[in-house]
Amino acid sequence: MAYHVKTFFLICLLPQAFCSLASIIRFLDQNYQVGQYAAAINVPAGQCDQNFQPLNDNFLTSDPSANVRNVIMRDKDPVYKGTELIAAGVQQQPHPAHSEYLLLYPVNNSPLTYLLNKQKNACVVFYTLNSPCVNSCLNGRRYNIIQGIEKLKNYQGIKYFVFKNIWKHDQGEQNKEKLKENLKKIADRVPLYRCRNNACTLCGQPDSNEGINEVCLSV
Repeated sequence: MAYHVKTFFLICLLPQAFCSLASIIRFLDQNYQVGQYAAAINVPAGQCDQNFQPLNDNFLTSDPSANVRNVIMRDKDPVYKGTELIAAGVQQQPHPAHSEYLLLYPVNNSPLTYLLNKQKNACVVFYTLNSPCVNSCLNGRRYNIIQGIEKLKNYQGIKYFVFKNIWKHDQGEQNKEKLKENLKKIADRVPLYRCRNNACTLCGQPDSNEGINEVCLSV
């Protein structure tokens, strides 16, 4: 417990970071989680302030849980585009596609592009329940999401990429170095956090000579 307290205060002191991140991620999971999913929000910067507490009557009020879940649970085109939120489940038809990819492509006309254009210089959090898969999402050809993350990198407001769990096929000591190498592709572009157990840890950030935080690699 002492370790998580230390991590929490570290985040509060980081430039552009905020202490409500764990609360925001908890809100997303409580309202929208349907198994693996990804979501992104574009909200006023004040809602990412450390003193803001997201509740159903003051946060994402135009994107109610039932509406979002009904869309992202679909087997075909499980992509929700709302007022301050986009979200996606895992597509099964007409071809399988991971939730992160569905929000980030096609790059110039993606759900993320739609969301980023909603508000400039605000606060954008891109969240995926499980870390992007190494072989396809971060290291493949057809479903590689790095170009989509470049779009997020260029956003002028506050922006974060967050995950909670390690994708099951990337777990294990034998995959650790490869996972570290590929998560750094995200951290080199956008501040990367891992949020779980009501606390968030900075995994890595642009212009840093440090590697990925070991806490972000453990199961």
